[in-house]
Amino acid sequence: MEVSSSRSDILLAAKQMLISQIICGAIYLPYVVMSSDLLGIESALIGMAIAVIPSMMGMITATFKVKLKKDSSISELIRVTRTVKLVYTVVMFILAFRFMALSNVIMLSAYGMTFLGCFLTPILNKPQFRMT
Repeated sequence: MEVSSSRSDILLAAKQMLISQIICGAIYLPYVVMSSDLLGIESALIGMAIAVIPSMMGMITATFKVKLKKDSSISELIRVTRTVKLVYTVVMFILAFRFMALSNVIMLSAYGMTFLGCFLTPILNKPQFRMT
């Protein structure tokens, strides 16, 4: 019972983080669409993808780790998530800078705005308190 609870908690956190990142990216994207050309829009979308995909891969890896090793501690899962996220982020940035003709400033700003969703997740998903 505890393993499925841990898996569902990790998946819920991943879903909330994904939604927060998409909201932050969606706030930035109309600005890029209005002020830039097709290259800028493509750069912004790739920056958003670089922010979202490694986060999701880290959470999926942590979910599989809980499934395989039932007595995993939360600190171990956080370490695995961060390591996977860091490695895939670096690899995706290297591939984007090396093999794609993009606007680096727009891509990095879109990455930053989208990644801001990770920090805003607790604020956006805070339960509302009722005054009774």
